[in-house]
Amino acid sequence: MRIPILTLCALSLAGGFALADDDHHGGKKYKRPKQLAVPLSAPKVWTAECGSCHIAYPPGLLPPAAWKQQMDTLKHHYGSNATLDKADEQAIRDFLAFASQANRLPLEPSPKAGEPPRITTTRWFIRKHDEVTAEQWRRKSVGSKANCQACHAGAEKGDFDDDRVQIPR
Repeated sequence: MRIPILTLCALSLAGGFALADDDHHGGKKYKRPKQLAVPLSAPKVWTAECGSCHIAYPPGLLPPAAWKQQMDTLKHHYGSNATLDKADEQAIRDFLAFASQANRLPLEPSPKAGEPPRITTTRWFIRKHDEVTAEQWRRKSVGSKANCQACHAGAEKGDFDDDRVQIPR
């Protein structure tokens, strides 16, 4: 039986889409794309608004339900009022919902009541950073667990490859 050339091409392309970071929750296996690249279609309003106070975190770091909670609580965004005009808010909501679809990890609520989920408290984040010491997190050059770009130079583009991590002194 001959496999059509188009099918072979499709299979070879699909094979090139690397999946990594297997995680098991309740007997289910979840995978997150290894490359969390920020889509070229990212709206400028997302970069401008979300990146004005912190890195515009790549959407794949949280599942869609977590981003919905982030957007639903902008009035009390970790102690700040981050509300937006309706059009900008909708553009960001739509982008985050679309761009985070590949993250099939379960929603993990924040340890603080009423606060949206935090990337830094997810089981995935904790497992991936289990070798980072408390002293390293406290360094002025790092600042906090939320400062991804301190150790991951390509964080804003979604590059979190373990081989390129440089923990600053």
